[in-house]
Amino acid sequence: MDQIPVKNIFAAVFDKSSLDAVLPVLSIGKVRFWGTEGTVKHLKQKGYTATSIVAGFDFSGRIKSLDRGNFVRVLADRSESSHLRELKKMNLEPYDIIIVDLYAPNEKDFPQTMDVGGQAVIRGAIKNYKNVALAFDKMSIFDLASELRKNNGATSLEFRKKQAKAALKFVAERCALEAKLF
Repeated sequence: MDQIPVKNIFAAVFDKSSLDAVLPVLSIGKVRFWGTEGTVKHLKQKGYTATSIVAGFDFSGRIKSLDRGNFVRVLADRSESSHLRELKKMNLEPYDIIIVDLYAPNEKDFPQTMDVGGQAVIRGAIKNYKNVALAFDKMSIFDLASELRKNNGATSLEFRKKQAKAALKFVAERCALEAKLF
């Protein structure tokens, strides 16, 4: 599927202002957001429909986005009828966009400040780039906004692949930094 129109978005961002570049391109009422509490609160204040996704329990903030239903939506392959049946059974729709920026690891408290859930969501979106677009830092969010403007609220396969490749490099660099901090 080359063009995927945007309806369902997962957003979990440390820097809430990073969403400001993409929000004007998304029509209020035509898109739905899911995310972690702080991001959902920010989106609701901006007038968007947003639902909190927390993995049944927060475990002192360690398991916010590590939820089965959340990952099913990240990893759903729209060309696999079994995936679509499973989503329907769970009363879920696949995400069209993932917007996640990671909080910086704190050298003093590392590895306790390592972002596990955010990296897992990013890696899931990389794996499923044919079906979901990904933005993972301010620049990639600007790129996403530009792509949505250019394609009237949709993302192209070429864009999704480019973003996934950049995200993989980003995650590798983050892991290298974390290895140095450990």
